[in-house]
Amino acid sequence: MIPKKVDAARRAQALAAGAGLLDGGRTLARAALARDAERGKRTKTLHLPSGAVVNIIEPESEEEVERDREALRDLLVRDDLVRLGFSAMRVSNRYRFGWRLWTLDSAGRIRSPMFDTGRAVDHPSIVADCPHGHEVPSAACRCGIYFVPHWFPFHRAVDDLLDGDFTAHALTWGVAIGGVDVDPGGDQWGIRPRRTGRFRILGGMVPEEAPQPALPVPWRRGFTDRNAFAVEKLWDLGAPSNFHDVVAKYQDEPATSFNADDVEDPEVTAWQILRRLDHQ
Repeated sequence: MIPKKVDAARRAQALAAGAGLLDGGRTLARAALARDAERGKRTKTLHLPSGAVVNIIEPESEEEVERDREALRDLLVRDDLVRLGFSAMRVSNRYRFGWRLWTLDSAGRIRSPMFDTGRAVDHPSIVADCPHGHEVPSAACRCGIYFVPHWFPFHRAVDDLLDGDFTAHALTWGVAIGGVDVDPGGDQWGIRPRRTGRFRILGGMVPEEAPQPALPVPWRRGFTDRNAFAVEKLWDLGAPSNFHDVVAKYQDEPATSFNADDVEDPEVTAWQILRRLDHQ
């Protein structure tokens, strides 16, 4: 399901260019992470009464370290999107787009690994209902549809969680239509997850031998960087030029609703719930 206004030649050219960049390695990312590690240090020079000079490396405050790390990660995310030729709308709204993990049943239906509702997602749009009466997302609770804005740390984390076995799972990419806030549980994915009250699935990936997914969005088989890039890029090529039009396009669609009352233990963070996959 590719937008008709995106002609085949333009699509192929964009995918080829992006694939080449993906093959080029992530030297910039590795260098930036090395610099990130050094930002947690400070060098102080002490002049002793004996005349000796001693250099001492001291850590920054936790707040300064986290602020520096978040700023650096944001630069990496933006740099990746610009290098891969994404639209200005996508770059400017980079933390409104992101990836999610789902379980996939034998009929091709996806279900949330964080909620045991006994039903599948039956619409590309998903809504989080708050049983506490808050507008999602709220600083007063943890309710929300969680997503990770950047493919690379998301893929690494999920690959680790599932020990590389993606059987009976699906990964989807989409956009937050409602307000966006950070995960109150902290930084667990290399980039802190975001949460929203309304999320629209735009595309996804399933295992090679999986049944055809039921949701009417573009799907690719195989969990590779190229496929992840294709899912994002093909939507971006036919996307509106401003985010207001993105919201207008999806905000009134029928949606699958999830409620925090469906979680076994509401006090457990989304990350901890996801960790249970290791023991099932």
